[in-house]
Amino acid sequence: MRVRALLLVLAVACIGQAQPKDVDGWDQIKWGMTIAETRARYGIEAKPQTYDNWTMLTLKPPRIAGVEMGVEAVAPRASEKISSVRLWSYFGLPSSAPGAGPRDFDAVRNKLIEDYGAPAKEETTHGLNFRLLKTVRWTFPSTSIVLMLEQSGSIPNLGNITLEYSSSPH
Repeated sequence: MRVRALLLVLAVACIGQAQPKDVDGWDQIKWGMTIAETRARYGIEAKPQTYDNWTMLTLKPPRIAGVEMGVEAVAPRASEKISSVRLWSYFGLPSSAPGAGPRDFDAVRNKLIEDYGAPAKEETTHGLNFRLLKTVRWTFPSTSIVLMLEQSGSIPNLGNITLEYSSSPH
């Protein structure tokens, strides 16, 4: 009887946490918006930067699960239509946010699971110099979301977290 009651409570809780069937951008940015539209929507006066064939617009740093992250909207220079949003957080550097560390990856991962459901794929590997690399991916019809942790093998409190929302090709 207790098991049935517990299952019922879990089922009701899951119903209240409906996961999206699709994600069509990040925050107030929708795929296909122009850099100019995004500047207007966020009230950004700074001009975007161009590198090679890309235009990048830096936005005000958000907090995701309490983790302060840098953020930029990215568009191919030819179209100026945003195709991805990149967020990042560095830890172990003098310029890092106070208290930033590798545990922030788990906080962001848990928030994304809360928002988008179970990831499509998770993997842990080791890179050069025994760096720890963790990658978590969510896939939707309009968007792919990739969360990554790169952590030093010799200095455990040195590394970075990146989170990228990218429009999926149609």
